[in-house]
Amino acid sequence: MKSLVVYYSRYGNTARLADALLDALRKKGETDITQIEYMDNRQNIIMRTFYRLFPMFVKLAPVKTDLTDYDLLCIGIPVWGGRPSAPVTKYLLLTKNTIGKKAICFYVYGFKESAKRCSKYVKSFLKKKGFSSIENIFIHWDDVGNEASLNQSISEAIIKVSSHKT
Repeated sequence: MKSLVVYYSRYGNTARLADALLDALRKKGETDITQIEYMDNRQNIIMRTFYRLFPMFVKLAPVKTDLTDYDLLCIGIPVWGGRPSAPVTKYLLLTKNTIGKKAICFYVYGFKESAKRCSKYVKSFLKKKGFSSIENIFIHWDDVGNEASLNQSISEAIIKVSSHKT
């Protein structure tokens, strides 16, 4: 199984989870990783709010969006107010060749209900793009440093997504 780990991280929590997922996936097969970044890197609160409402206007640095060569997309999602961060939404809008692919969405959140709302939104979006299997990992930002908990959550998600037939 060839995997792509893609994440956006503002404070480093989602990056830490992405690295842990990368380590686990490399034991299962070839895995690439890429970070979603703003092109202009000016992230003041006014622009972040504007981009949240209109994610199509986010200018991203170049990132892999063609999933032809991958079986699994793992997407790192910092949750902001019940929705994914604007760069993640823009990335998902840009992805192509997604029919029949599997996904693991890993959410770093402050409020559980906000993360659950976000996961419903992302799952609906991914289903419309043709993903065949979607698993979730939820990690509170205070628990990102808990390696045992991270590894268990990651292992469970990989087992679930690996057992799903496309």
